[in-house]
Amino acid sequence: MDVEKRIELFRNMADADPDNELAHFSLGKLHCETRSWSDAEASLRRALELNPKHSVAQQLLGEALLGQGKRDEAIRALEDGVRDAHARGEFMPRDKMRAMLEAEGVAPPDLVAAAGPGGAPVEPGAWTCRRCVQARPRLEEAPFQSELGNRIHESICQSCWREWIAMSIKVINEYRLNMAMPEAGEIYDKHLREFLGL
Repeated sequence: MDVEKRIELFRNMADADPDNELAHFSLGKLHCETRSWSDAEASLRRALELNPKHSVAQQLLGEALLGQGKRDEAIRALEDGVRDAHARGEFMPRDKMRAMLEAEGVAPPDLVAAAGPGGAPVEPGAWTCRRCVQARPRLEEAPFQSELGNRIHESICQSCWREWIAMSIKVINEYRLNMAMPEAGEIYDKHLREFLGL
């Protein structure tokens, strides 16, 4: 499916359900790919209203703002995004946003190591969820037998996993995934990793 058809698909989904975070995020990402910066900004801001913890959406919003020449606004968004992604242990989008700031000649914000919610230090030895950075019950076992399943078991709390299960239903339905097909598994895993910050 070409980009314009995918944009139309996700626009229809977002129009049908204004609270569909996945549709708004996917639409914003596609608009970034086509360099439709103002449309990307609108979609990504809506995705972040629905889920302020979406670090990749924060990263793409910074890109969309820079694309429109809104440098000061982009820098503020990226600095906030770096701090938020670091606090949640989402290091890939954090590092991409740091690199974007450095490319603009701006020093990335200093990060306090091992800070929990609100900057409170996490007790030494306490298990905390990598995504929400809170001391919550962890999964009793890996959700599936693979390297990714083991990472989820080691890193993600029960609450964040339940959030993903709810989101995964949207992913499967909106992409019309046939989970018996290898390419469906790749799409599913990609969204799972982005959602959980793995």
